[in-house]
Amino acid sequence: MHIGHHRKFTANHTFHADWRDRRLFVKILPNLQEAAAEIAGHRRLRDRYEVPRLVGHRTFRRYAIHAYERIGDDRGDSGLLLDDINIADLTGHVGHLDQTVTALLSRYETVIHQTLRRARPQDTVTKLYADRAAEGGRLDRYYRHDPDLLIVPGGDSVRPSQLRALRLVVNGEPHRIDFSATIRWLRRTHCSEHTVWAGLTQGDPTDVNLGPGPIWFDYDTGGINALAGEFAGFLWYQLIQGGWLVPAYNTSAFADHPATFACMVFNKPAVQFRLSGSSLAIDYHHRASMARRHVIARYLNELVRPIAAEIGISCVMKWLRPYLVMRILGVYNLADLNTADAALSLAYLAQVLSPGLSVDELFADIASREKETQ
Repeated sequence: MHIGHHRKFTANHTFHADWRDRRLFVKILPNLQEAAAEIAGHRRLRDRYEVPRLVGHRTFRRYAIHAYERIGDDRGDSGLLLDDINIADLTGHVGHLDQTVTALLSRYETVIHQTLRRARPQDTVTKLYADRAAEGGRLDRYYRHDPDLLIVPGGDSVRPSQLRALRLVVNGEPHRIDFSATIRWLRRTHCSEHTVWAGLTQGDPTDVNLGPGPIWFDYDTGGINALAGEFAGFLWYQLIQGGWLVPAYNTSAFADHPATFACMVFNKPAVQFRLSGSSLAIDYHHRASMARRHVIARYLNELVRPIAAEIGISCVMKWLRPYLVMRILGVYNLADLNTADAALSLAYLAQVLSPGLSVDELFADIASREKETQ
């Protein structure tokens, strides 16, 4: 057996193994609960989505070991939707990217229609939304101790408890954030008994979990998921996380995809902020890269809008809002970000919470593309 290509992602380790005529991708997980969720998610997805075959899994002491068939030819910058996005940004050509997106959207549309149902939030996969919003969950761990969210020039800080009294001006538009009320609203929304539209999905649709073919990776959130959560997760990742925040704060995840770092310049935000008395002004300019905007437009116009219309959703932004807010607050602790990224996140939070914001305004040039396709 030949073993190599060791990588570490958060607490998990992966490596490649070649044994006889088998090419394996081996994953070692120290969290047995997450390991069990991954096996269960793979089992739920495998009959309707293309996933690598699970060759075997074992528990050794406090570790779980999963072995999957290894897909692709092991070249760098290949095998993921991420790579097709990077290539399109670097070359200016979206032809190959469009082929990948078409295949992904087609499969999602088919499976969602086959599995569409109403479900209580607790009857969906709860990891990314309900668990994080619940008492003692990630939102509490991040913000209950009222950390410094933003250190402004001069040494003053802005804490969650101070936001309610601040006049927050984002790109010239006034806003106000009641942080405690927002947390309570998220808890009521994601931990309620009210049913939501749900379907069988991967649950965490980042461009490192999706690949040409199409093929799906990473399964601990696989199962019946809230559709608004699935859609919000993908859109927000394309807008700001995949091209900027994740490679900035999780650099090791892209060891095999170095073109990601070359493409960060296409996604880099420009942010300025100042605190004056009871007013915090944040001015920013940010647009996702050309390829990411292209993917957002297709995803929104070919998947999200048609499904929303079919199930009677009249306002897509209102539908997605509680899930978008969770992606802003519940992935990275804003207190751990550098000042510019924390300010940008606060600005986006204020805008997403605004009832007057539309999906087109949030996702930049979607509106113009929508008009072209009508």
